[in-house]
Amino acid sequence: MSKNVQIILVGAVCFLMGCLVTQQLPFVRAQDTKTPKWQHGMKLRARKADEADWSKDTKGFGVEVFRDESNGNLMYITENGSIAVVPGK
Repeated sequence: MSKNVQIILVGAVCFLMGCLVTQQLPFVRAQDTKTPKWQHGMKLRARKADEADWSKDTKGFGVEVFRDESNGNLMYITENGSIAVVPGK
């Protein structure tokens, strides 16, 4: 029997044994998770470098802050989908 055939047979046997063994393993349960709690919302504005004062054309960004009750982290989510996570106190 050639070396390639032996490797294929060993691989097939290992695969079948793995299929039989994994059926006997217990199911894994996830932890109970808590939903994030809304803390506050912010409207941030940013001027361009050449703007001296705030005007009606100044770009504004909405940011929502949530507290992850599972681990205490704060999550900042902007209106365009950017996310930042920082450790809570």
